[in-house]
Amino acid sequence: MLTKEDFKKVKKQAKLEIALLEQEYQEILQNVDSTLYEKYGILDKEETRELTRKRKNRRYASLVIELCAIIEQMLHQLYRDVYQKKFNSTQLMKTPAYRARSNMEIIQAELSKEFIALEPEKENFAEALSLVFQTRNKLVHDNFSFVTIVKDGSNEEETFEALLHSVKKYRKHLKYNRPE
Repeated sequence: MLTKEDFKKVKKQAKLEIALLEQEYQEILQNVDSTLYEKYGILDKEETRELTRKRKNRRYASLVIELCAIIEQMLHQLYRDVYQKKFNSTQLMKTPAYRARSNMEIIQAELSKEFIALEPEKENFAEALSLVFQTRNKLVHDNFSFVTIVKDGSNEEETFEALLHSVKKYRKHLKYNRPE
């Protein structure tokens, strides 16, 4: 059975991993690899700038995928601790109520049966998390191009920071309210 201490530990581990990922993001913002490109001398300034931009976009895409993996692993760990078995979405999809749902929606519904859910008034973060996962799926299916998910009037940094914010808020407001 999951204790409140176990729950807090799993959440803290996810928080640490998100902090490490955020640190990597800050390093991406601060570092420009153009000196390495200049060393090889095969690209002019415009080609170097374009290659740097493409590489930065791939790095943002990989951070989004890792961000989703962190939350997914956190929820899977909570599921294992609660149910003492591995999450099996294929088995659960046989339940009529789950047939049209994503894996994340299924695991969230199963955890909520055991009092693990977002705080009241914070349920909108479940929808925000769903959008983060939809974004991840779009990245995977659209040639791993971060540019494809940037909305008009925004930029790569704002887009990534919004996704990061959604994941951090979801993790923060996930609570274990088992009656004593």
